[in-house]
Amino acid sequence: MPKRQTKTILQIFFGVLISGIIFLYIKQPALLKGDFFSFESFIEYFHISIFFTSLTLGYIITYSALEADSPSLVMIMLILDAGPSGLDIGAFTQRLNDDLLVKPRIEDLLRDKLVCMDGEKYLLTPKGNSFVTIITFYRKLINLPLKGG
Repeated sequence: MPKRQTKTILQIFFGVLISGIIFLYIKQPALLKGDFFSFESFIEYFHISIFFTSLTLGYIITYSALEADSPSLVMIMLILDAGPSGLDIGAFTQRLNDDLLVKPRIEDLLRDKLVCMDGEKYLLTPKGNSFVTIITFYRKLINLPLKGG
């Protein structure tokens, strides 16, 4: 697996998009006889690109959600594994610790260069700051509180 999987997936998908657009532009007259399915203007290629980009970003969002276990999924799986007798609250809280829930997310933030270490402190990188700005703008746009799920 590549170190930065999301970046690699984006490179592959957009490489396919660019190759496909070039192929359609060059080979389309030979492939498609008649006006049934022809792309004659830049705007049609642009529409294809927007559609493909939308699907790609939807895939990336889904992939990143499935890439790491969410805390809720971890909890549900622990309860499921306990079987019909259920899971004792003490065992439940003992098994849910920072190694399972927090540390993997910190490692993801460091790997994706959204935060960096400065001695014993975590700091936002410019990339992380941009990410927070986008999320904050979106939450304000749809009238959600800045903090929350």
